[in-house]
Amino acid sequence: MKQIIPIFFACNDRYVPYLDVAIISLIDHASAENEYRINILKTDISEQNRETIKRHATDNVSIEFFDVKKMLEPVEKKLPDMFYYSLAAYYRFFIETAFPQYDKAIYLDCDVILLNDIAKLYETDVTGKLLAAAYEQNTDRSPAFTNYVEDIIGIPYKTYFNSGVMVMNLAEFRKNKVQEQFLWMLTEYHFDSLAPDQEYLNVICHGKVKYLPTGWNKHSFPEPPEGELNLCHFALSNKPWHYADTINGEYFWQYAVKSDFYPSLRESLDNYSELDRKRDYETFVSLMKSIEDIKLSDRTFRKLWFKQEVCNG
Repeated sequence: MKQIIPIFFACNDRYVPYLDVAIISLIDHASAENEYRINILKTDISEQNRETIKRHATDNVSIEFFDVKKMLEPVEKKLPDMFYYSLAAYYRFFIETAFPQYDKAIYLDCDVILLNDIAKLYETDVTGKLLAAAYEQNTDRSPAFTNYVEDIIGIPYKTYFNSGVMVMNLAEFRKNKVQEQFLWMLTEYHFDSLAPDQEYLNVICHGKVKYLPTGWNKHSFPEPPEGELNLCHFALSNKPWHYADTINGEYFWQYAVKSDFYPSLRESLDNYSELDRKRDYETFVSLMKSIEDIKLSDRTFRKLWFKQEVCNG
């Protein structure tokens, strides 16, 4: 019997071209010995785009879309939808209850490229852990962000992980009621934060994380990966469809040429203007300013959540 590998993406219509390329790279490295079930959590992907992506399905790779709109309705107004952040990022919190048939699954952001069989990542032993993930590489490069993690979120910066690539122990998620904790914290506190979904996960899962080598979640920084380069993650503004000199961007284009969206992706790169680059820089400046603003807030994880934990014993 083939091993079943459940894989989840969360996407909206705007990110479909990048999702398409990610799936092409995943399938290119898939083994005939496994059955890969790609589950795409969505609310607003057009039928045409869904059909384009589903055409990649093979004998051992299935692709299905799941509408999470009904699950989001009770809490949607409470979810921070920042100008640089999509509500799709929160969909991963609902996997544990929406897919009870899986006790373990992989979650991937759409802006990734696979350079190895995702089944090898799935083999990661997460016994007794809530998830496996790589540490957030931005924290080593930005003293401001390092201080943000420790002074505002309230955890050691070396334990702060990036939630764009995760092996999720869904059995432990249910046992620890992660979704319930998230919804309660969101309703009770509504913390001020930079990357809300990632920060909620870091706080809820703190101390119950297995750390992956960065080769399974390599951001576009010059430092070499830990171990083999298995997955490139084009996080934040380091997008190869915007910047021709993006580190590891050649891997994106290696698979983008096989996508029906290739012409629009090339157009996006060719037409990315100085004004667009200026806006990226302004977004970065705004993020840095947000750190200073949040420091002054009384609604941070460290001031509210971890203080409560200390008071409760």
